[in-house]
Amino acid sequence: MKTPTEKENEALLLIFRDFSSDYNANSISKKLNITPRGALKILNNLYSEKTLIRKKLGKAIFYKINFEDTYAKKLIETLLTKETREKASRWLSEFEELFEVIQAGLMYGSAVRNYEKAKDIDLILIIEKEKYKEISKLIDEKNRILIKPIHPLIMVSSDLEKNLRNKNPAMINAIREGYILHGYAEIMEVISHVTSF
Repeated sequence: MKTPTEKENEALLLIFRDFSSDYNANSISKKLNITPRGALKILNNLYSEKTLIRKKLGKAIFYKINFEDTYAKKLIETLLTKETREKASRWLSEFEELFEVIQAGLMYGSAVRNYEKAKDIDLILIIEKEKYKEISKLIDEKNRILIKPIHPLIMVSSDLEKNLRNKNPAMINAIREGYILHGYAEIMEVISHVTSF
């Protein structure tokens, strides 16, 4: 296994986050600001490393994450962790006590795009059903001390999966643009169930 390049990492994260879209060399080249030939080389490298699977439709070849491959899952988890540490480290410490109760947490919305202009902090919290009262109490306590209130969407993982399967635009956008603060494996598991050709 060779270490993926920065552009290969970008391609992997894009394909993972934008799981509802189909990417080929031409479409991903526009997103990564590279030539279609360069994109094809990147996609073929990732395919040869078994981190991507592919399917030919007509003349085009489309790529998805290979969720059957342990290396691919660990690599994506590492990339997501790195991204969150770089871009949302404040929130990792701010919501630390929530992580003991939730299975996964994702921050999205206006606070991710521009915190200064945001009115609240949008969170998707994946929990076990019996933890609802406990997490609600923790959110209430946090809202008493935070300048901007938390606006939580509390659900079990099957609810998130159902929303993604039904192509709920708000949920898809949250995955596409948000930061996973906790429970990378849980979110990946849900996405693996709704990603297919």
